[in-house]
Amino acid sequence: MNILGINSTYQEPSACFLKDGHIIAAVEEERFNEVKHGKDSSAFGSWLLPFNAINYCLETENITINEVEHISYSFKPRIRLKRNIPYLLNCISVGKLNNVSKEVGYYYFNTRIPRFLLQFVPKQQSIRKNFIIQGKPQWDFHFVEHHIAHAASCFFVSPFEEAAILTIDGIGESTSTFLGLGTGNRIERLREFSYPNSLGLFYEEITRFLGFERSNDEHKIMALAAYGRPKYFNNLNKLIVLKPDGKYKINIDFRKPSFLCLKELNDLLGPPRLWGAKIDERHIDIAASAQKILEETVLHILKWLHHQTKTENLCMAGGVALNCVLNERIRIESPFKNIFIQPAANDAGTSLGSALWVWHVILNHQERNILDHIYLGPEIDGNQIEEALRFRKIPYIYFYNIAQKTAEEICDGKIIGWIQGKMEWGPRALGNRSILADPRDPGIKSRLNNIKGREQFQPVAPVILEEAVADFFECNEPSPFMLFARRVRPEKKNVIPGAVHVDGTARIQTVNKTQNPLLYELIREFEKLTGICLLVNTSLNAKAKPIVCFIDQVLDCFYNTPIDCLVIGHYFIEKGLMHK
Repeated sequence: MNILGINSTYQEPSACFLKDGHIIAAVEEERFNEVKHGKDSSAFGSWLLPFNAINYCLETENITINEVEHISYSFKPRIRLKRNIPYLLNCISVGKLNNVSKEVGYYYFNTRIPRFLLQFVPKQQSIRKNFIIQGKPQWDFHFVEHHIAHAASCFFVSPFEEAAILTIDGIGESTSTFLGLGTGNRIERLREFSYPNSLGLFYEEITRFLGFERSNDEHKIMALAAYGRPKYFNNLNKLIVLKPDGKYKINIDFRKPSFLCLKELNDLLGPPRLWGAKIDERHIDIAASAQKILEETVLHILKWLHHQTKTENLCMAGGVALNCVLNERIRIESPFKNIFIQPAANDAGTSLGSALWVWHVILNHQERNILDHIYLGPEIDGNQIEEALRFRKIPYIYFYNIAQKTAEEICDGKIIGWIQGKMEWGPRALGNRSILADPRDPGIKSRLNNIKGREQFQPVAPVILEEAVADFFECNEPSPFMLFARRVRPEKKNVIPGAVHVDGTARIQTVNKTQNPLLYELIREFEKLTGICLLVNTSLNAKAKPIVCFIDQVLDCFYNTPIDCLVIGHYFIEKGLMHK
């Protein structure tokens, strides 16, 4: 049974392929077109389907789209139109026809996705050949509700047979927060909060207020918050009001023009920061206040959800679930004992969720597959590497024991671009498309931020051997997807200063022999030299670019940034290297 899942409504267009319920491939379109987040979040952009990502999924199994039995799409346009009818009638009555046009655009373009799938295939023959069909398509096409896709993406690949489910993002069709209960191959809807009661849009609005790009720079607010104090918490409490029984109300209407939303924040927080302006103490404290109010609101919601479900297990997805600081507070302070967060929690993950919904709910299959790694994207094989290096006349050395050589270079203070195996799915590099460095160097964060064109307040993350996590951090649970900001043990802060954020935490990734054998071996080799079983790990990409995927992207990034060495498979490249 071949099932293809697609997302393209908002950002992070992606594709996922299931064969008999097993995840065979998953990848974001941004890895191919090199546009961060794949495309703009436009009402009229749904026709920009992730054809490259779909093509990769098809080629992984060496099939054409005609051999796919089910195609799922993570948006249900009829629901959005139906729920917005009162709003549309009001817009018509007051003459706001642009708003009506936008909503009609969402409906029109999304309902025609099955048609677009065959009409707008790129001209490249390498892609087009896999989309040629004879006669009428034989597949069944399924529109899956956006937050149901989020919920399915985390519950059906979790280790739990029963779990509470929380998904939070900006907006789906109209839902912004979904609370449910997953049992076996079923998901029960318990409660939902609808637009404009959106915690995701609230955090986006704070991002824009502080002079950053909304729907792109929210992680910067999370990082900046660690430097400040929540002095403006009470001010923001006027915008987000907690109510009994886990309910909340956001007193800001995101349907208003952007300048009016900014004015409401301006009245409470003072003037917004202009893009590129100096970040002062007030801005830092606003970030800290926004982060705290997000955390308090989510904990308030989860208290009710736990009371309703009576389960110790929690699954999470949606863009807000990528907030590592929030996730750690949930782990420590919520009534749930076991938490699973789907690593591609943003909209990219809904392609997986919609496909899983078809497999488990529509086709009624019980068999489940736990997601224990996310190396599901394209791979650069040895022939491609050598061919590219010879064509560009790039000198290299082939090392059989590449882990030992790389560990020696890192120990000598070199920053390494590390490219191995299949590319990660989701927004974070987990050791296959990474930049690796020495955590003992207190200046390494500054060097890495300069390489990537990032602000200096942004932290970098450590990757550590799973069995040693309790030696360095105040926890002993595995964290393979870099989704929790764990507290560093006080006696270790001076041992690994390059990996510690200003608040004494680190967004850790644990790794074991099964998940990534070569990365595990590399850290072991570094431990032999230094006594430290962790490295600094950040994604390999240049400023404003997605994580690199293919050999040409890798080499361009390496030679256009001050990375010292590049390791692709067993091939070692160093700038200035003059011999093979």
